[in-house]
Amino acid sequence: MFQFVGYNFFSDGDALNNAPSNVNGINSIQISNAIYDHFNITTNTDTTVSTTIPTAWDYDTVLDASFDGNLDAGNVDFLVEQISAIKIKRRVQGEFNWLTLQTIPINTVEDLSFVFNDLLNKNNVTYEYALVPVIEDVEGEYLINSILSQFNGVFIGDAETIYKFFFEVEYGNNQRNQQVGVFQVLGKQYPVLVANGALSYETGSVTATILNDDFEQTGVIDRTAITQQKDAIKDFLTNRKAKILKDWNSNEWLCIVNSNIGVTYKSGSGMGIPVINFEWTEIGDAENQQDLYNNGILDEVG
Repeated sequence: MFQFVGYNFFSDGDALNNAPSNVNGINSIQISNAIYDHFNITTNTDTTVSTTIPTAWDYDTVLDASFDGNLDAGNVDFLVEQISAIKIKRRVQGEFNWLTLQTIPINTVEDLSFVFNDLLNKNNVTYEYALVPVIEDVEGEYLINSILSQFNGVFIGDAETIYKFFFEVEYGNNQRNQQVGVFQVLGKQYPVLVANGALSYETGSVTATILNDDFEQTGVIDRTAITQQKDAIKDFLTNRKAKILKDWNSNEWLCIVNSNIGVTYKSGSGMGIPVINFEWTEIGDAENQQDLYNNGILDEVG
C-alpha cells in the first residue's frame, strides 16, 4: 500500500499516468529526499487508502519498515510469533514423496539461523530440499531448492556422525539373501521349491586402509592421528546401532555391523598403517521414512 499525502491526482503533471497499484513487475523500491516515519508495501490492492500507519504484518505484506533506529523491513518478529518449527525435507528431483530429515523448534529470533548437513544423501543424485514452516502443527508453503549431490569414497555413518573410507577400499562378496525351501519329493525327478515369505536383504563386507584425514593433501603419515581415527571408527562400528553405508557408485544401504572388527597392518609400516575389515547386514530401506525412524537414524516419522 502506497500512501501519498497531498498528492493531486487531478491536476498534477502525472495525473494521466497509470495508477501505482497497476504497475507490474516491481522488483526494487527507492525512497529519498524526505523524512520517513513508516514505509509499508502490500499486495492487497483493495486496501482503503488511509493515513493510519499499519500495525500488523499479514500474509499480503511485502515489507514493513518503521525506521525505529534501523532499516529492517522483514517479518522476523511475525515469524517468531506465528511459526512453531521449521521442517527440513528432501526428495529426489522428479519424485513425489518427501523425506523429513529434521524439525527445528522456533522459539526465538536466533533459532531462525541454523546450519544443517545432510549425511544420508546418495552420490550423483539431484535432490530437492525444502524448508517448511509449521504453524500450529500445520505445514506452510514449501521453500524449495535443488542440489546435485556428489562425493568420492565410501562412507558409513548416521544422521550425526560419518566416516570416510578412501584408501584401498574393497567390498567383499555382497549377496542378496532370500529364503527358499527345497523339498525332494519321493517319485518326482525335480525338487519342489517353496518361497512363502518376502525375505530379501543384502549382506557384505568392507575392507579399507586408515590414514590421517589430511594425508591426501600433505602425503605425510601422522601415526598419532591414524591411531585416533582407527579407535574412533572401531568404537563407532561396534556401538550396535544402525548405520548408513554409501559409496561413489550411488549404492546405499541401511545396515548394521554384525561382525568383529578386524584390524591388520601394512607390512613394513611398523604397525602404523591399519587395514580395517567388517561385515554388515541390511536391515531396512535407506530411503524409507519409517525404516529410518524405526532404526534410530531419523527422529521424524514424517
